[in-house]
Amino acid sequence: MAVSKWLQIDGVEYQVAVIGLQRTGDILDLSANRSEDGELHRDVIGTFYNYQLGIIAPNNPQLYQDVWWKLTEPVPSHSVQLPYQTSAFDGYFSSIKDGVKLVKPDGTFIGTGISCKLTAMRPSREAE
Repeated sequence: MAVSKWLQIDGVEYQVAVIGLQRTGDILDLSANRSEDGELHRDVIGTFYNYQLGIIAPNNPQLYQDVWWKLTEPVPSHSVQLPYQTSAFDGYFSSIKDGVKLVKPDGTFIGTGISCKLTAMRPSREAE
């Protein structure tokens, strides 16, 4: 079931259904080293909120292609606003996949949806 009817990328709103949205909180280090006594010493950068998305554009092959084209754009990052967020953040898309479940005689197709990872460019919460 859809959790959203829109996704905003670089200020453009795409009227798609976000059918899956998983968030991870990744606490990343600038460096981490163990001392001779085995204790881990970490220089923590902060917490990065990263996402796994599932997207469909029911009955709209052109919108599906537009979203695919945007997600696979070879740029360093995008400004992205997800359904439940109040503001956009900078991130990059990777592991972008889709599939086709039916190719019609006229050459149009019905896609299975697009899945991708969205990785934050900077931490949502910086270490103190």
